[in-house]
Amino acid sequence: VLDAYHDLCVAGSKVDVFIHATVPYPVTLIDLLNTRHQCTNPSPKAGFSITVVLVSPRVRLHLVDFHRPMFYEKLQHYDLFIYSEDDIRVTPHTVSTYLTETQRVQNIVGHQHAAEYNVGIARYEYNYPPDVVIDDKTRGATSNVTRVYWEHSWHPAIPKSVDAVPQALLKNEFVHMKNHHQGMFIATQGLLKAWRDKPGCEFDKVRDRPGLKNKPSQPAEGTQRVWMSSQMLYGNRHCNVQQVIPIDKF
Repeated sequence: VLDAYHDLCVAGSKVDVFIHATVPYPVTLIDLLNTRHQCTNPSPKAGFSITVVLVSPRVRLHLVDFHRPMFYEKLQHYDLFIYSEDDIRVTPHTVSTYLTETQRVQNIVGHQHAAEYNVGIARYEYNYPPDVVIDDKTRGATSNVTRVYWEHSWHPAIPKSVDAVPQALLKNEFVHMKNHHQGMFIATQGLLKAWRDKPGCEFDKVRDRPGLKNKPSQPAEGTQRVWMSSQMLYGNRHCNVQQVIPIDKF
């Protein structure tokens, strides 16, 4: 995961990674990270840093909240922000596609309506055999490995898992997932500002995920991590931003 962010620096970007953790990192690990992830791009605009932010274990499921105030505190320092759980690989291609498609959406719907949309992702895993160590003798076991979209497994896939976006201007170019959970989101500085100022959204304000009416301790629309990464942004009772995924790059 960190190597992929480091690749962004090698490609010429300035990248600062902040890791929120409840357990201290060993000094040897921190030293290894600093040694392995030096930016080799000679451009003065490129750079790479890793900051580990230690918080109390008592925050428990609210560890996912800490990125939000940090994003808005540093809003003027960066032009792109990525929040992600710790097992999602975000490559230079991911970022390039996001920026390209965000501009394409704006070109179609106009600057005034661009903040009503955000280019999303669909996470997948590879179903490698769990009981086989892959080496020269067993590499044939990978021949049947496929991508598994384990959060989007309804059948038929279209329209129960994925469908065209409802907006007429975009429906021939973009789809959206029926389950909005991404485990991450990407946003430009301009979009974060717009969502902060949008009535009923107030994306800068951390709040608890909705609970069931008769049992608030149980989530109504997903856990806190689902809420902070996806549902607050895309839920039609909240920020109501339309998730869009380009068909030609799905």
